[in-house]
Amino acid sequence: MTVESGWARLVRNTRHIGDFINWKDHDAYQKAFDRLLRDLKAEDTEK
Repeated sequence: MTVESGWARLVRNTRHIGDFINWKDHDAYQKAFDRLLRDLKAEDTEK
């Protein structure tokens, strides 16, 4: 995906966007989905 300007470029350059390009490949999809879930989990910093 190529984004040249505007808010989409800002989001693309400042946030990690998961790669689901191979969504029809079960193993590739599962790996990307697992990575997304891992990244969305909040860290437990109050121990």
